[in-house]
Amino acid sequence: MSLHNSPKGVLLIVGVTSLLVSVFLKKGERIKGAAFLVGWLVPGAGHFLIGQWKKGLFFLLILGATYLFGMWIAGFRPVSFDDNPFYYVGQYGSGMTFLVATLRGDEKAVVRDGIHPSWFDPGLLYVCVVGLLNLVVMLSLLDAKAVSSETAAAPAPPPAPAAGPAPAATPLPEKTA
Repeated sequence: MSLHNSPKGVLLIVGVTSLLVSVFLKKGERIKGAAFLVGWLVPGAGHFLIGQWKKGLFFLLILGATYLFGMWIAGFRPVSFDDNPFYYVGQYGSGMTFLVATLRGDEKAVVRDGIHPSWFDPGLLYVCVVGLLNLVVMLSLLDAKAVSSETAAAPAPPPAPAAGPAPAATPLPEKTA
């Protein structure tokens, strides 16, 4: 069994990534590194971690549904290198969903019963595209601002008074009768 398909290999990759995050990121930036890793494991979960739950829920639902549809077409088996080498590499961005499918076995994806064979390639494409889109979502976490409960509930400060002297009052013209 090769390293990338074994649970030890997965733990090694997660451990090395966690170590790199803790060493190279400043203390205030470590939440982004943790969100990046969590966002790879479960699409959208990194946004939950930094307090952007609406974005996280959106990404989880959209990417999750697309991934499940592609996997359903492919018989819930991961894309093998023999199926399509490009799709095989693209699916690595799917995180936990890819890991679960890989740990189930290194079987070749097959068309489900009742599905026309012409759907097989689009199913593999869906799995690949979700992985690539998840990588983009993960990269967006590095530029995101963490939302804390204090900043989310705090009212906006009142506007500052204008600088400089107050304008002089202009007298109104008198009415003649």
